[in-house]
Amino acid sequence: MKCSWLACLVCALALFSIHTPAVAGVVVNDTWIDGTDDDPAGPIFSENGVDSDSDGDLESAWFQGGGGTLNPVGPGGPLRGEVIASSSSWTTYFTAEGSEINLANDGDAIKVTWAYSISGLGAGNTSQNHRLAVVDSPAASRIDTNAAPGNAVYTGYSMFMNMSPTLGNSNPFQLRERGGAGDLLSSSGNWSSLANGATTGAAGYAEGTTYTYELTMTRNGTSLDIVSTMTGGNLNNAGFATVSVNDPSPSSFAFDTFALRPSNAATTATTFDTSLFRVEFIPAVPEPASLALFGMSGLALLLRRQR
Repeated sequence: MKCSWLACLVCALALFSIHTPAVAGVVVNDTWIDGTDDDPAGPIFSENGVDSDSDGDLESAWFQGGGGTLNPVGPGGPLRGEVIASSSSWTTYFTAEGSEINLANDGDAIKVTWAYSISGLGAGNTSQNHRLAVVDSPAASRIDTNAAPGNAVYTGYSMFMNMSPTLGNSNPFQLRERGGAGDLLSSSGNWSSLANGATTGAAGYAEGTTYTYELTMTRNGTSLDIVSTMTGGNLNNAGFATVSVNDPSPSSFAFDTFALRPSNAATTATTFDTSLFRVEFIPAVPEPASLALFGMSGLALLLRRQR
């Protein structure tokens, strides 16, 4: 019996050393089941992986600034953002201050998912007024009531995108890195261009279509691997637009903020219906050699005790 038991243990340790999948930690996964977008209360503003109100969602509070409105249409969502004449600002903090998702280890990753549909699509244009950012907000810049984020030294990345029936800007799906102090998404000059992932003149956005944006950032030594993708409809004549870069000198490895800024309805859309907002921390997978060494050490200890 002892030999058979040890043989099973050896097999299990061998398999464990060959493949151990990373376990994703879901920090926020909100579908507005409870019909609210202002909980949890401050100063936390994020359930941070724990469903504290037992409603089935992992929530983060949202703040609306500028023109328009931002409210769930009812229990189960969607979270509806209405854009009027002026630009709108929609901001959420997916972790509390001091608890940022920190890509401290080689291979650590953050994945942000935003699913939405639009109505009242504007006419053809050449702007980059469909904007979003994933950044680390300095403590003093974090808002706790409906308002647009103030000027600060934010660190992180953004997408400056053209929302039009036909993609009109020369860089219609552009990844940018924070380049200095100032407002968060109002001024393009606060951001340095990294790469573009869609073609001018290709198919753009359509009403009633669900679009899913995904941003994955993975630490690679002292650099950051970034993959930014939008899927849905016939976007970019392929159903997706994507850009992938390795940033050798990242502005940040820590993130706590997701922000949206449609810069007026005429060059974006009048209504944004968000059906899902999710943030995941994906820790690095230990190297197979390290796992094997751990397994063999454990086996040696068990054999010594058997003797």
